[in-house]
Amino acid sequence: MTEQPFEENPIVGLGTSGVGAAMFDALLGHFAGGRGGGGLDPALVKTLRAEFERSEFFGRDMRQLWVMLERVVVKSGRSPGGDRIDLLNLACGYCEEGAVLPAFWGRDGKPVRQFAMDLRDAEIDKAKRRYRATEELFRRAGIPAVKRQDDGTAVEFVAGDASKLAGLGQIPARFDVVFVRHQNLWHDRPTWQRIYEFALDRVADDGLLIITSYFDREHLLALELLRALGGQVLVSERNADSRELDYPGKSIDRHVAAIARS
Repeated sequence: MTEQPFEENPIVGLGTSGVGAAMFDALLGHFAGGRGGGGLDPALVKTLRAEFERSEFFGRDMRQLWVMLERVVVKSGRSPGGDRIDLLNLACGYCEEGAVLPAFWGRDGKPVRQFAMDLRDAEIDKAKRRYRATEELFRRAGIPAVKRQDDGTAVEFVAGDASKLAGLGQIPARFDVVFVRHQNLWHDRPTWQRIYEFALDRVADDGLLIITSYFDREHLLALELLRALGGQVLVSERNADSRELDYPGKSIDRHVAAIARS
């Protein structure tokens, strides 16, 4: 969850070298259902890259998140999932990372099924529109929209209580990756304790719970709570290049940690 204002037609900004290029290629593969963009007109791909590069500000946050995900996953020593990744993006807000997460986890061609969930209908509506706006860029380049494909790839945006939906069997019993971005532990500890309890209960034995935090102290409190709930903190990293926000000591994805079930 983030506090940036929602833009009706957001463009994900990606550079053409380093992390940006890897991220762009992974997104291309995601929207092509793992088939990559090898059959596309090179001129269309070039145009698509240019469209992504227009919004450098949004791209910076996503590229830094990509870097931090890579770092904590490698340091965790874990490779979640088998033939497919089941991913739960919990309390996702308007979910600017909705396309980036499945692209990251599916960059080796593995299908990813993502459930992005939030209690607030308005936020999920924004998340759907944000994802469709990104999807439309690829569609114009000749790549079909990713829906429920035969290989198991899917992106679902759901407004509702994850614990109730899990009890009804409407979402998987276990997830290879559970992702919680920018918790607000200070503002409502009882609610976030329930969220973390649910997250730890639903992450697979060989899976990962990944959290990010705005503040130093809040991140330490979150790790302390997760340990008390039975989580094992495998790695926690400070994002030295996180974008500072107006509030002192607050920045985007300031800390990223990977946690496992004990």
